[in-house]
Amino acid sequence: MACAMKPSRRTKICYVIGSLERGGAEGQLAELIRGIDHERFEPILILERDTGSSRVEGFVSELIVLHNDSRRIHSTLRRVQGGTQAFRQFCRHLKEFTPDIVHAFLPVPSILAAGARLLNRAHCDVVSRRSLAECYRPNQRLGALADVIATRAADFVLANSRAIADELVSRDGIDPSRTAVVYNGVDTARFSPLQSKRMREELGWGREHLVFGMIANFFRYKGHLDFVRAARLIYKSVPRARFLLLGQDKGEMPPVQRALEESGLAPYTKIMPETQTPELAFAAMDFYICSSETEGFSNVLLEAMASGLPVIATDVGGNREAVADGVTGFLVPPRAPERLAEVAIQLASHPDQAHRFAEKARSSAEERFSVGRMLRAHEEIYCTLLKIQSRSPWSRIL
Repeated sequence: MACAMKPSRRTKICYVIGSLERGGAEGQLAELIRGIDHERFEPILILERDTGSSRVEGFVSELIVLHNDSRRIHSTLRRVQGGTQAFRQFCRHLKEFTPDIVHAFLPVPSILAAGARLLNRAHCDVVSRRSLAECYRPNQRLGALADVIATRAADFVLANSRAIADELVSRDGIDPSRTAVVYNGVDTARFSPLQSKRMREELGWGREHLVFGMIANFFRYKGHLDFVRAARLIYKSVPRARFLLLGQDKGEMPPVQRALEESGLAPYTKIMPETQTPELAFAAMDFYICSSETEGFSNVLLEAMASGLPVIATDVGGNREAVADGVTGFLVPPRAPERLAEVAIQLASHPDQAHRFAEKARSSAEERFSVGRMLRAHEEIYCTLLKIQSRSPWSRIL
């Protein structure tokens, strides 16, 4: 339920995240900070690294950076030393700001927040889980244990898909009453079928072509090689097909480039390392493909749907919660490029069906995944937590 009346003072929410560089969680937090009701809530932001803070300039009452050096630290000893120093700074700032709620995004910030909660430096600790554990939880036992403790110590755990919420209960032992699902919100004005098609023209593709695209950093679990295998089959049946891949190289780009060369698809495929205007990239596409082996809840699927694209996605994680199979697109098994190609060819061969899917996808994005809906859900949860007397976090992890 929403707050019944305007409070005598604004509720202080201290958000904690690694940085605000381009990414799904980072983008959602930026939307939350900018759009939350500032008459009732006072956002404070603590970053590990000062990257992307301009996205919320003027929307936070305090901005703290724990590390002055924005470069990532690879030495284990230096990371431990830096982490200890950051935790001390973090606790000092919490004592100074006395926030009503600390809301941490992603694993390391969640561990910082949990440590502060266990030491009674934070009044209420909320953690946002954005991915399934197999996608991000470290192989090192110590790191995995720290993540589990951080999750259990939290007063409340937000998931951005039902798949993640179910995993929190079954795998991490979270009481169902301490978790809720808040779906990501998509800016349906920015991501729209009315966006300019200039990127498509710049890539040298005309109306006669059919463009299949995917936006994902080149991690192995994103399934780019399955995308290439499917693309080879699509091109054989649909010679006017073209392919667009966008994302930063996280180790998989060279194998993908080799696969494109070996399959003969390189002349018909464009790879862009990244873009500050993803809305233009979606506008350059006719169909969106997600070939991931695992997903929590994909922001780019929502952006593709809001852009009016029929979606073909693997049936993993929260994808089923975003894509209505046979209504807004198709769901296919993971690691099945032949099936992915089959439904892509079907859509390419039936433009009326593709058009219906596109219209339904846009409507679903507007009705179920708006930014406004995401904002109100967070506000209601914050108001509810303020009324609850939290138990000691030690009782949840011992």
